[in-house]
Amino acid sequence: MGKSYQKLFARFYDSFMGDFERSLFKTRRDMLQNIEGNVIEVGAGTGVNFKFYSDKAKVIAIEPSKPMLLEAEKKIGSNSNIDLVNYGVCDKELSNIIKEESADYIVSMLVLCTIPNPKKALDYFKKWLKPGGKLIILEHIHAQKSHNKKIQNIINPAWRAFADGCNLNRNTDILLEEAGFKPISEEYIKRSLRFVKGVYRVVGSE
Repeated sequence: MGKSYQKLFARFYDSFMGDFERSLFKTRRDMLQNIEGNVIEVGAGTGVNFKFYSDKAKVIAIEPSKPMLLEAEKKIGSNSNIDLVNYGVCDKELSNIIKEESADYIVSMLVLCTIPNPKKALDYFKKWLKPGGKLIILEHIHAQKSHNKKIQNIINPAWRAFADGCNLNRNTDILLEEAGFKPISEEYIKRSLRFVKGVYRVVGSE
């Protein structure tokens, strides 16, 4: 994806996603407003989650797209508890910033659909979480009905190119289980696409 398109995508992302994001406002707010401690937000995008964090949350927000990061900076305002970092989840340089077992929470919302290697990203999540730490997930996933699955599979290459790497047909709920995460709470919802939302803990982590 060219830099010019990334700049354009970041510039118009919020307006393009406006109606969709309004449908998710309460979901995001309810999932984030009461968390506290050390938080890693993965794929912060344009910073749509920032307004939901309380002053008891100290957030490292990582975002690989510089144009997206510049949009996110505008939403920080006076919140000095949010630090923006221009890296992707799997970038080795993050080890100088994020230490193992340092996070009380990891927040991943509309992100795992885009990360090139979601299995590797989930391995990093497990390393970053403290024992008993929690992963907060809101991700769209593959359709259930075979007809809808086929449609998503057909249009996915074009959608991925248009949406800066987003994939319509990932089974993120299954990936979470395979990676060793167990749900504390889990729910499937429909917002045009099928979503999984939940709070997860690493198996064996207490």
